[in-house]
Amino acid sequence: MRIMQDIERAGEVPTVVVLCAEEELRDVITYWFMSLSVRTFVTTDGYAANVILKAMGSGLLITDRVLPPWPGLDTFRRLQSANPHLRIAFVDDGGRDGAMLARLTGANTVLSRPLSRRQVLGALGRPELVP
Repeated sequence: MRIMQDIERAGEVPTVVVLCAEEELRDVITYWFMSLSVRTFVTTDGYAANVILKAMGSGLLITDRVLPPWPGLDTFRRLQSANPHLRIAFVDDGGRDGAMLARLTGANTVLSRPLSRRQVLGALGRPELVP
């Protein structure tokens, strides 16, 4: 109940788009945000995510992808130029280059595995909503 009051006081209900290839990862992240009554959209398709992101005024994209199905390394930067209040969190797969590429292309946050609830919710950039 307290969290809903915090969200109402904070103004606009935040929106999260979860674009991850791994089903289990999508489910856990979605559950964590929905437990806070955060409007959450889940997709495995970058094009569908793009449609949702274009319609949002602000929010958070959580993804484990840096490249396809969006072409080019400048995808994150283009998304943020169209939506300056968009935050992007990249879920690192532990590979050598993923986190570096994500940062270079505009990700605000790199989420290291194993993920924690606090870490993922913190990517929203709304500390008042994180219990």
